[in-house]
Amino acid sequence: MRFLGIVALLLGLCLVARAESLNTVVQSVDGRGDSERQQALQQGLRDMLVRLSGKQQVLDQPVTEQALAQLDRWVTRYDYDGDNLVVRYDTRGLMDFMASEGASVWGFPRPQVLIWLVDQGAGRGELVAGDHALRETLVGEARRRGLSLVVPEWDSQDRSAVTVADIRGRFDGQLLAASERYPHELVVAAVMYRGSPTKVSWRVLQDQKTLDQGREESASAGEAVKTLVDAVTDQLAQRYSVASSASRGLTLLEVERVDALADWHQLQGFLAGLSGMRSVSLVQVSDQGVTFGLDFGASDSQLRSLLELSRQLRPCPDDAVAGPQWRYCWRS
Repeated sequence: MRFLGIVALLLGLCLVARAESLNTVVQSVDGRGDSERQQALQQGLRDMLVRLSGKQQVLDQPVTEQALAQLDRWVTRYDYDGDNLVVRYDTRGLMDFMASEGASVWGFPRPQVLIWLVDQGAGRGELVAGDHALRETLVGEARRRGLSLVVPEWDSQDRSAVTVADIRGRFDGQLLAASERYPHELVVAAVMYRGSPTKVSWRVLQDQKTLDQGREESASAGEAVKTLVDAVTDQLAQRYSVASSASRGLTLLEVERVDALADWHQLQGFLAGLSGMRSVSLVQVSDQGVTFGLDFGASDSQLRSLLELSRQLRPCPDDAVAGPQWRYCWRS
């Protein structure tokens, strides 16, 4: 019992840390009066709802008007930083409220997305990394949407492993090999062609598989970066956000090769943080691994997609596609 209590405490701390990275919005203000502050708090809440839903369409749903009517309930702290108002919101409370109102929720953990964005320009092309003029725009837009973005260093090690021509030419072997040095679950390969309009083509890769792809047009390079981040985030939210439905009963998940406390804690934390996961209960511990009962509020296919976000968790080779008990293997 003491063992389970320690794990539960560690799990709670882990989920709080993840939520902290998404709970803050920075809004510019024209002054420090009540009306300016109220407008900034309201706009910050709208931004937070988009971030937690993953979908901009949430602003057109009744849940947004209902949340705005209870603004003070969600603001936990605000401070001024020059001409900006820095606001913290109760993300966990907001997600619970959104789920109760039938809105889609994109919870934790979110996939780390490694992005290789080529700015083609007029020459051979440059990677948006390092001191590139668009890097901060890229990072800021990802922060706005709650996208967990990883930008390559583009140092000598990267340059020796992959070239902009490889990214542009879709030579994914070199790209994925170069990506191994960075923490990530997904890779975005994108190329921006400046002009009137500026165009961006992009793909989302998971290992050797292309999950999504698209082509966007914008009026400028800065707008193109914003459009790219919006398009990628919208697609990921479509895949990973969940609008909970009535309980379908427990799904039994057997995970083999979990034989260390650190692995147990990592697995439990991952499962408990998935969007749409109502509860995770420990059913059995054996020499082969552990079995959890998952009360998940959406479809089996959505649950399978979410489980793919763990790089350590994969279906065992002889696991059936569906059934009352799923067998997965843990890779430390």
